[in-house]
Amino acid sequence: MKDSINLVSKKKIPNAFHKRFFISAVIFFSIVFLISAGLIGYTLILSNKLSEVKSEETNLIVEVNQDPEKKVQFLTVRERLSEIQKVINKRKNINSKIDTVSEFLPFDVSVNLVEGDDETISLRVAASDLSSLDSLIEEKINEYVVKQGKGVKRVEMTTFNLNRDTLQYEANFTIEFK
Repeated sequence: MKDSINLVSKKKIPNAFHKRFFISAVIFFSIVFLISAGLIGYTLILSNKLSEVKSEETNLIVEVNQDPEKKVQFLTVRERLSEIQKVINKRKNINSKIDTVSEFLPFDVSVNLVEGDDETISLRVAASDLSSLDSLIEEKINEYVVKQGKGVKRVEMTTFNLNRDTLQYEANFTIEFK
C-alpha cells in the first residue's frame, strides 16, 4: 500500500522554448510599459505648458485691454503684418530661375546683385581673375542657353568694367525668359 501512494508532485521541467517565450514576453511588456509611462509623462508636461501659455495669454489680453495705448500699438502692428503678408503673397518666386543660373557660374565668380521678375533677371558678377569671366562669357553662357534653351529668350551682357576699389572685374548680365 505504501508503494501506490506518492505524495510528491511531479513537476515538469520547462523546456528552452518556454523559457525564451517567457523572457521575451517580459521584455516586450517592460518596453511597452516604459513607452507608455514616457508618453504619459510627456502629455502631463505638455498640458502643464499649455495651461501656462493660456494663463499668460489671458494676462496679456487683460493688460492690453487696460492700456489703450498698447491696444493701438497692437492693432497697428497686426495691420502692418497683414499688409506685409499681402506684399509677400504678390511677389513672384524667381528662386528656381536663379538656382538654374547659379549652377552655370564658375566657382570663383561671385554674384554681387540679383534683381528680377518672371521675364528677366539682372545679374552683377565679379571675379578677381579675368579668365574666369572669359570662361563665363565664352563657354558657360552658351552652355546655359543650350541646356535651358526652351526657357531662355536672350542673354545680354550690358556692362563690363574693372572696379578700381576692389580690383575685381565686374560684368552685368540681363537674362530674358520666354
